[in-house]
Amino acid sequence: MFEIKQISADETYALRLKVLTHEHIEDCYYKGDFDGRTIHVGAFKENEIFGVASFFPEQHKQLKGNRMYRLRGLAIDPSHQNQLRGQALILFGENFLRQYNTELIWAVTKVSNIQYYEHLGFEQTDYMFNDPMKGLRVLMSKSI
Repeated sequence: MFEIKQISADETYALRLKVLTHEHIEDCYYKGDFDGRTIHVGAFKENEIFGVASFFPEQHKQLKGNRMYRLRGLAIDPSHQNQLRGQALILFGENFLRQYNTELIWAVTKVSNIQYYEHLGFEQTDYMFNDPMKGLRVLMSKSI
C-alpha cells in the first residue's frame, strides 16, 4: 500500500536527480517550481518517497486552449517502476487540476516513452524536435 499527497518542490529534487537525466542537483531546479500555482505530488511507502511528478501552469504555442498545465519531472525510483506508480501520480495530479478548471495537460518526452503516455490517455502531436542533449522529443497532450 502507498500514499500519494501534495509535496513541496524541495521534496522532488532527490528523485529527479536519481532517476532523470540530470547530472547535478542544480539541473533539478525547474523554472516555476515555487510558483504558487505549481503542483508537486509525491508517492510514499512507509514514509519513504519513491515517486514524484510536477504540474506547471504553462501554455504551449502548439496547443489550443487557455487553461493548461505541463507535466514535468515525473520520476519513479527504479525499485517501484512497472507497478503503475507513475500512472497513479498522474491521475492524482489530474484530479487535483480539475479543481482549477484545467482543460489540458501536456508533456514533452522522448520518442521511446510515447506508448507509456498513450496508455495514460495522452495523444501524440505532430510537434517533434531534436534536443542536442536528450535526443528526439515529442509533444504529448491530454484533455481532462
